[in-house]
Amino acid sequence: MTTSSRDIGEATMEAVIEHNAKALGRVAWTTAVVPLLGRPYADAVLEESDDADLVVVGSRGLGGFTELLLGSTSHRVAAHATCPVAVIRDAGGGADVASVVVGIDGSRAARRALRGALAEAALRGVGVTLVHGFALPDTALLSGVATREHIESARAEARTSADRVVESALAAVGVPDGVTVTPQIVPGTPSGAILAHATSADLTVLGTRGFGRVRRAVLGSTSHQVLHHAPGTVVVVP
Repeated sequence: MTTSSRDIGEATMEAVIEHNAKALGRVAWTTAVVPLLGRPYADAVLEESDDADLVVVGSRGLGGFTELLLGSTSHRVAAHATCPVAVIRDAGGGADVASVVVGIDGSRAARRALRGALAEAALRGVGVTLVHGFALPDTALLSGVATREHIESARAEARTSADRVVESALAAVGVPDGVTVTPQIVPGTPSGAILAHATSADLTVLGTRGFGRVRRAVLGSTSHQVLHHAPGTVVVVP
C-alpha cells in the first residue's frame, strides 16, 4: 500500500498533537491538512489565515538553508499576512512575557504596531519600551560651513523632532490604564535602535513598513532586519 502525501501530513499532525497535548488541553483547537497543489507552503498558510486574528510561525523550518535565522516561509508570511504575525525563535517564544519592545517612526504602520504592543502589555500586565531611532545631522558636512554652535543646535532640533514623533504617537493611540511606557529616543538607525533593546525583550512589535524610501516593498528594511536578527519573539503588525 502506497503512503500518500496526505497520509504523511496527517501522521505528522497526530505526532505534533501528541507532543503538545498538555498545552493544547488548555485551549479550543482544530486542525487542517491542506494540499499544496504546487504552491509554496507560505501561500497555503496565508490562505488559511484569511480570517485569523494572529498567525504564529517558527523562524525556520526544514528548508535547505539551515544557517539562516529566518526562513523563506516565515519571511513571506510576515510580509503578506493581513493579520499580525508572530515569529517564534527556536530558543525562545515561551508563554511568559515580561517585557515588550515596540519600534515607531511616526508612520501609520508604526502607530498600529504601538497599539498592538500596548494591547499585549495590558493583557500580560507588563510595561512597554518604546524605541525611536533618529538621524543626527552629518557633522562631516556641517563642520566645513557651520560653527560648533550651529552643529549642536541642529542636533538639538533633531532630538526635539524625535520627541514630538513619540508624543504624537502616544497621544493618537492612547495608553491603557496600568501600562507603563518607557520611551527610548536614541540617535541611530531605526533597526539598530530596536535591536539594541530587543536583545533583552521577550516580545518585539513593529509595523510592516514605515517611512522607508522603497514604497513598493511590503516589508520595510527595518522590519526585515529586526525579523532576521532579534533573538526573541517578533510580532509584525500589517
